[in-house]
Amino acid sequence: MPGPPEDVARVVEAVHGLSGSPLPGVQAAALARALGECLGAESVTLCLRLPLLAADDPGDDLADDPGAAPAQDRLREYHWSRAGRGTADQPLDGREPAATAHRDLAPIRLDDGQRFLADVSVRPAAAGERLRRWPELQTVTRLLLSDIQGQLTANEAGKLIGRNNALLADARSRAAGEIERQRYQLERDLHDGAQHHMVALQMSLAMVEHQLTTGKPTEAAHHLDRLRQLLASTEEVLHTTATGLLSLPLADHGLVAALTARLGPLDTVTLDVDPLLIGRRYPSEVESTVYLACLEAISNAHKHAPGAAVTLMLCTSARGLSFEVADTGPGFDTGGRMPLHHLAARLESVGGSLRVRSSPAEGTRVTGYVTI
Repeated sequence: MPGPPEDVARVVEAVHGLSGSPLPGVQAAALARALGECLGAESVTLCLRLPLLAADDPGDDLADDPGAAPAQDRLREYHWSRAGRGTADQPLDGREPAATAHRDLAPIRLDDGQRFLADVSVRPAAAGERLRRWPELQTVTRLLLSDIQGQLTANEAGKLIGRNNALLADARSRAAGEIERQRYQLERDLHDGAQHHMVALQMSLAMVEHQLTTGKPTEAAHHLDRLRQLLASTEEVLHTTATGLLSLPLADHGLVAALTARLGPLDTVTLDVDPLLIGRRYPSEVESTVYLACLEAISNAHKHAPGAAVTLMLCTSARGLSFEVADTGPGFDTGGRMPLHHLAARLESVGGSLRVRSSPAEGTRVTGYVTI
């Protein structure tokens, strides 16, 4: 038979009278103990279900079905026994609650009229029957379970918000890094590709001006034709750089074809290609890196050794691909330092290396190598 109202009050006090700010798991364990003592039971197990949050399992059909079996990863079990062994906040792994292993058991499902709250398993069954016939105790237990469930759900939501904030911060950091990488890539491509053509344009204009002032209009007209070709080529470089595309000859026909198309109009550049390279293809990142490195080295030669002859040698071997840009300019004293740091970094990004050798009156040699 149901007990006196004082017993119901003791159940409430056992949960609400906890000192400090107890965690919801501690409150649930206290409720299991208070129910067991109030009912004169040997053991009580509370199996709470936490409502699925949106990010837990968006495809779980059980989330909107109060009568469906609880999802395993959203159950929490709290057990009390007169022997003094108890557990708090123990996630289930698909097994039946510990108390259901006994036959002399009264399982009671509690809900608030709209959603499932908990399964209460009481042993012996006679003690569970007291709870079934005790509406005041059932009402208090439902209210306490609803409050505990709400706290547990709020804690889970807080953890989820924390994880989402961390993921959002990581995504923002990655996006910022990718934007910076693309900005640097564009800046580098402009420097290595377009600058080379700008230098060539300046040299051609200077040549046309010199020939006109020295009374050589025929030769000036010849260089004007080359100047038009360089302008068209420069326009293509700027367009492909802005759209993030490789030059069409490089993408379609490979390194040798692309360098031949770029360097053909330049009288001061000689292209010396290993016959084994004709028609050979390499990974696109290797071809684009070597292509732009060669153009950058030639552009530097034109800038610092105007009018000097420049030779570009391309060689292949079983181990990799190498190039050398050599000019007959005045050279410079490296002072033991490594110039062209950005060019070296570009080659290192594809497993390559760069070496610069120069001295006064002996010209400059820029050598690159990529292991394939």
